[in-house]
Amino acid sequence: MFKYFILFLVLAASVFAQDTTRSEAFKDNQPPKYPIIKAKYPSYSLIAGYVLVTEANRGDQFAQHELGIRYLIGSGFPADTVKAIYWIRKAADQNLAAARFNYGILLYNGIGVPWNPFDAYQNFKVAANAGLPEAQFAVGILYTDNLTLNRDYNKAYHYFRLSADAGYKPAKEALDQLIKSGFSPPTDSLSATDQKKFAEMKVEEASPLINPNWDFDYYNFDKKDKSANTSKQIAALLNKKPEELKRYLGLDELKSAAMPKDTSGMSLLKFAATSGSPEALLIFGRSYQEGVITEKNLVLAAVNYLRAYRLGSYKAGEYLFNMLQSEEFVNTLKERAAQNDPDAMYAWAGISALGFENQISNQQALDFLKKAVDKKHIPSMIEMGLLYSSGKLVQKNKEKALQYWEMAKNLGSKEAAVRIALFDALDSTSTKIADDIKTLMKIADEGSVLAQTALGLCYEKGIGVKENMGLAVKMYRRAAQRGNEAAYNSLKRLYDEIRPYDPQFKIYEPTN
Repeated sequence: MFKYFILFLVLAASVFAQDTTRSEAFKDNQPPKYPIIKAKYPSYSLIAGYVLVTEANRGDQFAQHELGIRYLIGSGFPADTVKAIYWIRKAADQNLAAARFNYGILLYNGIGVPWNPFDAYQNFKVAANAGLPEAQFAVGILYTDNLTLNRDYNKAYHYFRLSADAGYKPAKEALDQLIKSGFSPPTDSLSATDQKKFAEMKVEEASPLINPNWDFDYYNFDKKDKSANTSKQIAALLNKKPEELKRYLGLDELKSAAMPKDTSGMSLLKFAATSGSPEALLIFGRSYQEGVITEKNLVLAAVNYLRAYRLGSYKAGEYLFNMLQSEEFVNTLKERAAQNDPDAMYAWAGISALGFENQISNQQALDFLKKAVDKKHIPSMIEMGLLYSSGKLVQKNKEKALQYWEMAKNLGSKEAAVRIALFDALDSTSTKIADDIKTLMKIADEGSVLAQTALGLCYEKGIGVKENMGLAVKMYRRAAQRGNEAAYNSLKRLYDEIRPYDPQFKIYEPTN
């Protein structure tokens, strides 16, 4: 369902990556990253450093921007973010388009300056109006995220079109995705003259907002296209190049040394599922449900959907609920649970705990989980820990929650390791916070959406790390992009806490 474009800069090498705030379907979630922009004027590379500094001090905006970039990337001068920001800001104050754009990037990511996506937009807008394609693309992106600005695909299309016409490749890719996702430009049926008129139209004159519930979708098993069946979609996904599949499964930050030796699609899929990737779990769930790449097994389908849903996948919850409408599935689940099958007992208890059905009592659900735990069923251990940590079905008890998660961790569960690390990090008396942060960072890079969300909280509150709103936003984005509701809510809260009292930044929530 939901696929959004959002900016982020990786200092010294890159600027943009595709992002989303809530995804319920499969997606190809990150295009290539693009370098930080340099002004389109003669380079100062052959001029001695003191001459460049002299020209900058005299107020030459080009020299100021060049000097700022050199300090930013450490070219000819020692890398110094403070000095970089000073000189880029100087050039931006003189409305040099490239400087306004780059200063906007720093604001958007909280690099050396307080994180402020709203001030970033103002800088992007000035640069876009000056004709800078990269800035036009950035403004288009901000019209799709529904965080900085109210989502408006017509305005996004307008800016993408301007940028693409200037030859900027990412804008062309964005336009292609808009069209493939079902968006119809309002000028498609107009004459060439009218189309030109629309391209020249002021953004404020563009069409009203389209339905906020409509959004990007790349992989979606519910497509109406009969030729796009589950088998073909999963096969196409697993046949992607390893780097593409890594990005899709949330493994894009995974270090080479930590990569599984077998980089086949199935191997990466299993690694990601073990690490807590809701994307991988959702694929396995659908595979077991349909008998694709695995033998059909409705109970294991439910197990994977339940685990993915616990990690924030709305689509997994939808599939699980729909499975409950099938008499075949319900009967199979009951029969196997009665036979003390740990997967079936876990699924039945989890479904009950979520309130999806009420055919068994709370005590029966607990009994199922306890029996499954006795059989060393890791998901059941994690579920028991969740129940005790939340007080759902049982009296809240942190110590018991940790006991169950320790059991799962000792059997190799990365999800349990993340939950323990976060619990410990939130304990002000803990002496292991540094180790907890290392654990969260490692498992986050291995694709755990839960660890990414936890790190966002740590950076936001300064838990075990220096408080850094830019990094908090980055981590929340990574997790929210992959479907985690808690991360999205945290991300939205951070935006709302600093949102200016300005009509252009008011977000209109969809009404049902």
